Amino acid sequence: MAIRDYIKNAGLKFNGQLRKRNATNGIVLHHAAAQHASPDKIHEWHLKRSWIGAGYNVYIRKDGSVWELRPLWAVGAHAQGANSDSVGVCAEGMYHPSDTQTFDKAMPKAQYDAIVRVVRDLLQEYPSIRWIKGHKEVPGSATVCPGDYFPLEEIIQAVQGHAVAEEVDCMKKGDRGSDVRRVQKLLMQLGYPLPKYGADGIFGDETLEAVNALKKSINLPQDGVVDIATMLAIVDAVGADKDRLERENVQLKDKLQSTEAELKKALGLGADAGKLVTELREKNEKFASFFKLLNQLLKDAGQ
Repeated sequence: MAIRDYIKNAGLKFNGQLRKRNATNGIVLHHAAAQHASPDKIHEWHLKRSWIGAGYNVYIRKDGSVWELRPLWAVGAHAQGANSDSVGVCAEGMYHPSDTQTFDKAMPKAQYDAIVRVVRDLLQEYPSIRWIKGHKEVPGSATVCPGDYFPLEEIIQAVQGHAVAEEVDCMKKGDRGSDVRRVQKLLMQLGYPLPKYGADGIFGDETLEAVNALKKSINLPQDGVVDIATMLAIVDAVGADKDRLERENVQLKDKLQSTEAELKKALGLGADAGKLVTELREKNEKFASFFKLLNQLLKDAGQ
């Protein structure tokens, strides 16, 4: 589901003209530095700083509700040096230890799940995004935001299918190396064959065609580039394929057990009975080998 299908408009009135971002290259994650704060309260605080209004684009409350403060398309006021090309996403809460106010040591599940969903959907909305950072990680920032108790690493890992996303370089034609080889293996697993060269670690015309075929199937621009959105789609597709095969494997095991039970009762089946059990066991072993390989590919893709 697109973020625009569930984000709520806070209906804020800004004291000035909002500017449209010309580029969207990153996502900056924040906390509100307050245990409880409504969208209107955030807006009020930022107006008192002589800003035109709330600086974050997206605000996520502890109950999991998602609010649009500044429009998604607008330049924010949340991280100096990154406002012009990033989306500001803020979580309600005080996720840093403090001697002057109460603070949160753990993020509610509803809020955590909503942040992961928002970030994933922003990556789909803006395929140009190359990085995800906490506010304190933005070059030049002098802040502890989003705080020591903010689950920054966990959120980024969940979004990226267990790959930590800092600055992510795109893969494109002409690139070489182990990252290209991992993508090639995953493409082949998903049914995009590379019959001439296979997983050779070289991003050539054959790999380019496979990447564009995959991107066409998931409605991404067919630009031949493997970016964050492409990798997310690959991980999701491999995971779905794995789930399907696991269900088939369970059915196979059930069939094997049922067949063995029937054969114990049956008489006169002779060599055919043994042959049937052997065939089923061999097929089951192939499934086990496949899952071992698939799990390794998923692990490699996350490195």
